Amino acid sequence: MKIRNLWPVPSVLLLSFLAAAQEPPSPEAAVPAEQTAERDPIQAIIDQEVAPAPGQYTYQPEGRRDPFVSLINPVGGSGRPGVPQLGIEGFLIQETALKGIVKTPEGFIAMMLGGDGKSYFVKVNQRFYDGVITAMDYSTVTFRQEVTDPLSPVRSRDVKKSLYPNEEAP
Repeated sequence: MKIRNLWPVPSVLLLSFLAAAQEPPSPEAAVPAEQTAERDPIQAIIDQEVAPAPGQYTYQPEGRRDPFVSLINPVGGSGRPGVPQLGIEGFLIQETALKGIVKTPEGFIAMMLGGDGKSYFVKVNQRFYDGVITAMDYSTVTFRQEVTDPLSPVRSRDVKKSLYPNEEAP
């Protein structure tokens, strides 16, 4: 059995590897020709990923659902999670205070102090963020508050606000 000299074969492979490593790859070889012709510089700037500022985070779904969106009550076009409503419709019932009630020929009108420190005049059927006014009399305003707790067996409850909270019975 004759043993051949294998020295030239590894040296040729090593020299070809070193020669290929020294040549930089051409940019045209990485991107097909039809893509380079269609790509404009403005689109290249738009496609670049911008790093978020410190303290800001972005979520890139890549086909997955957003884990911070409620599956039970998805966020609609209006409401607190999005753009807030203007006026009394943007306040929770707990954020308001009853300051006065006036009797007019058309019915009762209540003056409510909003969370922003402004006064609002409201009537029966006035909508709030989480409820609606159902009744008024000389000293109280009754609300139908919508319960948003998914584990609660009730969907709404009645809430009363009085002009004289010290006189209320427990």
